[in-house]
Amino acid sequence: MNHSKRLTLYCLLFAVPLAACAPKSTEPQPPAIAYGQDVCEGCGMIIDDAKFAAATITLQGKAHKFDDIGDMLVYHMDHPEEQVKVWFVHDYQTQNWMRGETAFYVLSPQIDSPMGHGLAAFEQKSAAEAFAAERQTTVLTFDEVRVAIHMKVHG
Repeated sequence: MNHSKRLTLYCLLFAVPLAACAPKSTEPQPPAIAYGQDVCEGCGMIIDDAKFAAATITLQGKAHKFDDIGDMLVYHMDHPEEQVKVWFVHDYQTQNWMRGETAFYVLSPQIDSPMGHGLAAFEQKSAAEAFAAERQTTVLTFDEVRVAIHMKVHG
């Protein structure tokens, strides 16, 4: 074995164990959703579309999965005993998970979400603003969207 191959092998032998010892993230992670199989805890329907799927982790560590961001918000309005530690939503454009508390929301009847709440979430405010402008509406924060859905559902 020549010198460069031996050096590469030694580097790999030391790098792999070191990578395993790297600190793990302590940030809560969203639960895995089996699209087309998992059921929404809010409405009981199959979760099919990642761009609208949402999830929560409670203070007790229980994961809840939803097919519509609005279903997630309504569920937790109706179940205040399920105190949420972290909220998760998907970016409408990339379908990547992100924290619900920091997302930007667009609420519009023109958004065809699974349960008709008409909510889309965005990681970038500029993307949410462009999407909202096309629908002649505004961008909402997490707290604002919670109030809007509460008013829509509970008057």
